[in-house]
Amino acid sequence: MDFLSPWIHTTERCNLRCHYCYVRGDAVMSPKVYGGLRWLLTRTKETPIHLRFAGGEPLLVFDMWEPFARWMLDYHRDVTAEVLTNFRVVPESFWKFAELPRVNVSVSIDNGDKVKVLDKEIVEKTARLKNPWIMTTITKENIEKLDTLAAFIGMNNYGWCLTTDYFEATTPPWEELAIKLLEVVEILKQFNYDFTRISFNNFSVKSGFSGCRAGDEMFTVACNGDIYKCQTLIGKGKKIGDVWSGYKRTTPPVRKLCEECSIYGYCKGWCPIYYKVPHPICNVIKLFAKEVITEVANAERLPMQHSVRC
Repeated sequence: MDFLSPWIHTTERCNLRCHYCYVRGDAVMSPKVYGGLRWLLTRTKETPIHLRFAGGEPLLVFDMWEPFARWMLDYHRDVTAEVLTNFRVVPESFWKFAELPRVNVSVSIDNGDKVKVLDKEIVEKTARLKNPWIMTTITKENIEKLDTLAAFIGMNNYGWCLTTDYFEATTPPWEELAIKLLEVVEILKQFNYDFTRISFNNFSVKSGFSGCRAGDEMFTVACNGDIYKCQTLIGKGKKIGDVWSGYKRTTPPVRKLCEECSIYGYCKGWCPIYYKVPHPICNVIKLFAKEVITEVANAERLPMQHSVRC
């Protein structure tokens, strides 16, 4: 086991309720569940642990999970924490937590007409973070505004995680999506963007990228303490354990067509739960990957060229 990365479903509550979101309900994770999770995680003392605090909107219940997060960060130097938030409602006490050395914040910005808009408030809040990542779900509503978002990302060299809707209900036509992603690359190039900091539907050139390990190193803890392979399966799929007794590791199957793909080393196969191959999204990922890999290679060659001239 290389690492552990639990998706901690802190609450089902949210202040936005995006139309594509799979989360519904009003549940909140209790101190009892955090205690069980602490017991579970501290049994693997030699394993790096990356905690992902999500929801719903985790900052609505920040006071509930902060003590657990701080205890885990103090417990071992190989523990890190990531907060996945829409960043609209930020408790004043959260800012000190966000400044801790091994804490990162991923801000969900779609820049749609109504959903997670890129406005002055969110720009100013994001600028206060030390090294934020931006998460964007590409839908029919926001695809025409990705250009503006790309300029914002490029200007600040933020990490950017782009995905389509897991269930494809709001995903734009594949041809339109492909064209827009190529436009995004062109915009980022104008800012000398670091393309190792971008991902699309599980494709990434980031060092150490392992793909989706749902049910294995990566698992999801529901508000009641039940453990599932993936956050999208809470209450729908079969649970694989709980925080008090552990979970049964289930390694995602390796698909032969994925292994034979030219970019498998960078993609590891998109979502193994909902997507079967071949799939139209594979062609879009390949097209995007070709551009990104080229830009990363060009950036690596440039310092060498300068060195030779000297």
